Amino acid sequence: MVPIKKAIKSYKYKIVETPTTVEVWEYIDDPVFYHVKDDVETVHADKDWIKEDFTCKDTLQQYDSLKRKQKHYEQMRWEIARIVDCNFDDATKFMTLTFKANEKDISFTNSEFNKFIKRLNYRLYKIKKQQLKYLAVWEKQKRGAIHYHVIFFNFPFIRISDLEKLWGHGFVKLNKIDVDSQENRGRYVSKYFSKDLERKEHKKKAFFKSQNLKTPLVRRTNSFKLTDLSDGQILYSKEYTRNIPDFHSTINSYKESTVRYTKFRKECTT
Repeated sequence: MVPIKKAIKSYKYKIVETPTTVEVWEYIDDPVFYHVKDDVETVHADKDWIKEDFTCKDTLQQYDSLKRKQKHYEQMRWEIARIVDCNFDDATKFMTLTFKANEKDISFTNSEFNKFIKRLNYRLYKIKKQQLKYLAVWEKQKRGAIHYHVIFFNFPFIRISDLEKLWGHGFVKLNKIDVDSQENRGRYVSKYFSKDLERKEHKKKAFFKSQNLKTPLVRRTNSFKLTDLSDGQILYSKEYTRNIPDFHSTINSYKESTVRYTKFRKECTT
């Protein structure tokens, strides 16, 4: 078998843009290198925690794995906030679904949640094809009972009584999302995605999203003019270091490389 050759490329800037903000990662000391095969970028992610068998690990290993998972969810929290920003509109609603019974089986409740989404979609649009736009996360109370938080975008009017009939398991609460500023609207829901992590099942999917959502514009480039964004638009900025392989060393070693992160507010938002 002939080995597949992968081209190596690099970038000095990563830019993530939503309707209200522009985030810039500037890799000051060293660029980011990545592989490309057939013009498709190879994504490298730390997914070891998904495969962990916690019944076979000692306390220290469990702690390390949980910290990796926590880091993953913290990163995902910000990604979710960006998706909220990209899809937010005047008809965005926040829903909470609860169970009358003290349901603790994630597999069962996830199945019931998916059935509810299908029934709700058909009730609103009269077709089976997915039209609802949503993000959802499950959460456990201290007593172990499971409930769901869902953010719906462009959500049509429907009576609470009809929602409770469609849900069929208990209480349904529906609220319009009220935020103090546009750039904070993603935080309203994203906080639930890393909340009470220690009470979540380690091998269960923690959140769901429909496939019809708009996503942020992501660019990776070696050329970007920070002067195009004014200092008055800065919401947050920091410098930190990342550990990368030291290719100039004769042994397998790592070195620290500086990254500057800046988040800008767009001058014109909708």
